[in-house]
Amino acid sequence: KNKKRKPEAKEPKEPLKKKALKKVRKACEDNDYETITKIKALWEKGRVSEIEPAKQAKIVEELKGLMEGKVESLMFKHDLARVVQLLLRLGKANDSNFIVKELLPHVCELSKSKYGKFTVNCMLKNTSPEMRKLIFKSLSGHFRKLILHAEAVTVVDTFYNDYANSRERTEMVTEFYGKELYLYRDLLSEHFSKVIELYPDKKDKVLEELLGHTQVFIEKGLSGHIIVQHLMLQYFLHGSEESIQELVSDKLIEQIVNFVHTKEGSKIAMRCLWYSKAKERKLIIRTFKGHVKDMCMNENGYLVLCALFDCVDDTVLVKKAILSEIMENLDTIAMSQYGRLLLNYILAPRSTKLFPPSIIDCLKVGDTNNVSKKDPQVRRTEILTYASPGIIANFKDNVEGMLLENPRTLLLSTAVNHANCDITPVISAVVDLLASDKSLVDSTTMHILMRNIQSHQAHQKLFNDAVMEKMPLDDVLEWVNTNRGSFSLLRLLECGSSEKHNELVSGLKQKDLSSVPKSAGRDKLIEFLNK
Repeated sequence: KNKKRKPEAKEPKEPLKKKALKKVRKACEDNDYETITKIKALWEKGRVSEIEPAKQAKIVEELKGLMEGKVESLMFKHDLARVVQLLLRLGKANDSNFIVKELLPHVCELSKSKYGKFTVNCMLKNTSPEMRKLIFKSLSGHFRKLILHAEAVTVVDTFYNDYANSRERTEMVTEFYGKELYLYRDLLSEHFSKVIELYPDKKDKVLEELLGHTQVFIEKGLSGHIIVQHLMLQYFLHGSEESIQELVSDKLIEQIVNFVHTKEGSKIAMRCLWYSKAKERKLIIRTFKGHVKDMCMNENGYLVLCALFDCVDDTVLVKKAILSEIMENLDTIAMSQYGRLLLNYILAPRSTKLFPPSIIDCLKVGDTNNVSKKDPQVRRTEILTYASPGIIANFKDNVEGMLLENPRTLLLSTAVNHANCDITPVISAVVDLLASDKSLVDSTTMHILMRNIQSHQAHQKLFNDAVMEKMPLDDVLEWVNTNRGSFSLLRLLECGSSEKHNELVSGLKQKDLSSVPKSAGRDKLIEFLNK
């Protein structure tokens, strides 16, 4: 009696697959769904690297037809950014112009987007110079804000570093000099020194603007970008020493190692070392730990280390933190062009024979700093005294390899002539090599090495005595048969300090030198013997 009635069974609906339901739902929500689906299908085909050029060109044309007039609405759909980038990459400049024109009003907004910034960079890379000018106009006036944005800063830096011409760079940089000077940007240069020449009364105001920007850059950790380094350098070049000391905070010290490898970054790093106090210098040096080898072999990084050797009074810390790492990697560093320059600077700092005036002048700037107290010559001697034994020990075992290249031979001769330790092991290794292969005396590199050692007043006797003691006299007399060998013999005779000097002279006089192949060296030797 109280039994409930069972509900009547409803007729089952026709089952729809989940994918079909999703497709129907998306089509209802988005009017461009069908177009997007076709575009994605073409993108899947076009992005394959092995596709034939003819098929690829056809796909580009189809994509262009589907997207023209709709780029603006499609661009901000996250999954279509790569389609736009593909069309920019594969299409000709004229094919992609419509994309740039449609996106111009949104370039700033795209630059701030996590994925949109790649599209803007792709536009810069693959479009025509005329289109780039339009992109620049869209960005112009916004650089101060964009550079502080985590995503957009990469777009600004890429444009400045890779695509902007001198006029555009000047306009970009001038935005940071203040509103007043920005009005006269067409008359200015990107270099602050030239701005001062035109408007000397504006110097203090512009420096104040640059100081504010520099503090923000340091706080936000943006110093790895080239345009930021350029702006920071303008302040470091023209700001007072006291204000630079205040800027070298813990926040900047942590970042220095990240920009020592660029031209402008290395100049900032050098000024941080020159003008910071002893405590900050120690902190900077400690951040270099583990990076010294890479700095040695970098075109700009090695200069920072040279500046460090010139100004840091705590040579004990320099030995432990810097020189010890150099000694551990000496083989690799000596093979590098810039590594050799650094080693030359340790051995013979400020040598006009080894370094061009531009490098010496660059490093001389730090000589006037008010922080360093130790006598420069004392500091250099302490560094040389520590480094010399390790350098000589390494070069002694690698004489033959170092003679394979002129630059490494010059480094070897610099080490022999300037090292502050016993160089006998290297001299012995060179003479042993000469004795083992008679033809070496006529090689270019051995001739350079022997000439440099025999011309050095302090070492010529040591080398010449070693030659006469270790080599048979007949082998030494054979040198007269070649031009370079004759010059080496002449230097042996001119030194005249060896106990076997008379034997060498009599041996040469017994030889019929007129029958020896004519050369400048032979003629000089005959002239010396006939005196």
